[in-house]
Amino acid sequence: MKNVIEKEILTIYLEGELNSSNAEDVEKEVEGILSKGGFKAIRLDFGNLTYISSAGLRIIVRIKQRYDDTSLVNVPEGVYDIFAMVGFQNLLTIERK
Repeated sequence: MKNVIEKEILTIYLEGELNSSNAEDVEKEVEGILSKGGFKAIRLDFGNLTYISSAGLRIIVRIKQRYDDTSLVNVPEGVYDIFAMVGFQNLLTIERK
């Protein structure tokens, strides 16, 4: 999983599908990245993500609980619709693709 720290902002690039079959592995990888520290804000880049299930949504909630300054960027329309359905637009900064 690609990630970049620039100006104390950690950007994690997600791709493909984030669902119950891979969420545990993705969460472990994200935790490994987060454990390195050295940043004040988190950006999750969804530019190459095609699908997210409730298991993926839980990962986002856990990140948001730990890092208040968490935003979702490059969110494709279909994924944004899921975020809107569960009310994420009221909890997070979301930038559409």
